[in-house]
Amino acid sequence: MEQWIIFGLTIVVLLLLMVLKPSWLVPLLVFAVALEISITWYPDFGRIGEMLGMVSLAKLTSFALILAAFSRVLFLEEMRRKLSAVFRDPLTIMLTLFLVLGAASVVYSADPGKTVGETVRLLVLFAVFISCALLLDKEKTIMGFRVLHLTALAIAPLTFYEGFTGNLIWQGENLLREETLRVNATFIDPNIFARYIILGIVSNLVLQLQVRDKGIKLAYMASLAILLAQLAFTASRGGLLTVVAILIVALIILPNRKAVLWVLGLGALLGLLVVFLQPEMLTRILSIFQNPEVSNPQRLYLWKVAIAIFQDHTITGTGLGTFQTVFLSDYAQMQTVEGATLSHTTVLTIAAELGVIGLTVLGLIWIALLGKLISLYSSSHSYQNLFHDDGNEYYIGAGSFLWALTVFISSQGEGRFFEDPIFWLSCAILVTLKFAREYNVKLS
Repeated sequence: MEQWIIFGLTIVVLLLLMVLKPSWLVPLLVFAVALEISITWYPDFGRIGEMLGMVSLAKLTSFALILAAFSRVLFLEEMRRKLSAVFRDPLTIMLTLFLVLGAASVVYSADPGKTVGETVRLLVLFAVFISCALLLDKEKTIMGFRVLHLTALAIAPLTFYEGFTGNLIWQGENLLREETLRVNATFIDPNIFARYIILGIVSNLVLQLQVRDKGIKLAYMASLAILLAQLAFTASRGGLLTVVAILIVALIILPNRKAVLWVLGLGALLGLLVVFLQPEMLTRILSIFQNPEVSNPQRLYLWKVAIAIFQDHTITGTGLGTFQTVFLSDYAQMQTVEGATLSHTTVLTIAAELGVIGLTVLGLIWIALLGKLISLYSSSHSYQNLFHDDGNEYYIGAGSFLWALTVFISSQGEGRFFEDPIFWLSCAILVTLKFAREYNVKLS
């Protein structure tokens, strides 16, 4: 009964936002992404639930976003003009091309049912991207960074409770029991929790650029320490590599280099402290540099299988979403230990499922993303202008680029790239910044 009550309240709140404050659904999605635990809040929907997958707050918010945006397209001429402009954007064209490629692969797919399922899921996320681009304007693009930053900090008490007591409040169906305590807070997977914390670190760096008050900046610097401590408690090797890579890129594209260097130095100090408190974490982190046959045989055979599938189906792959089917039917002998049969590396997954064509489109998507960043930088006229109000669009654009890059880098170890709503939101923000002045629709 409690689950049905929570579900009913969720629907009521989403309906109110759809009608009264549709743009608020975007930051709500950012918040909801952090609550994978919400799949335990809602009732079992039987066959409908099997078709929709696990019902979560993020999924319900996504559908509300789509309905709110496209219902306005039907009735508002300005929204139809903005929709047309969004679809003409180069980034949208590249994302559409990937969607079409995935859908077309059903023709030769090794598992047409899975290809159709993956295409539908990709279509829903693409619709979320379009919806965010329609509902956002220049002034509202900063909301996602504020909400993600605050959400990441709000999880901190739970993180420290789990880290110091060893009592995980929710382990989820897929969380492996490991010798090293890995805090997952409200997420199914500690690696995805680590990703969210890194997104919070990026948000912090962007928000610092919006303020001049030294006291507020000091508060932001202090909150970085909290975020880094949370990241350490995840014991995520992929998270460690991701945050280092992201901070290196941030040193290049963001003007607040002192803050980035502060993160690097503080992160090293906190890492030493956590290792002192939990020495077993050092063994786990150092395993990054060990032979994968010893440290991670499961990932090793997944890599080998993906490469083998790519070599045998180089041009077009075996069809979107078919990695597991092809692995179990044709390459099962390559599995050296009992473990996962789903690919956990985005680039290799795309190579196996969509071949060279898929990898080419993925490359074009990143060229479009980089083009957005360069365009925003060029429009600020000079590096000095980045420190004034004219640079705000560049700050937000750079933060969005770093969001997308965070998701992409971490997905090489966990696998969720196109499946992560934050990637689509980052793309929507970059598209919105281009049309902010020309297609500004007052929605709330």
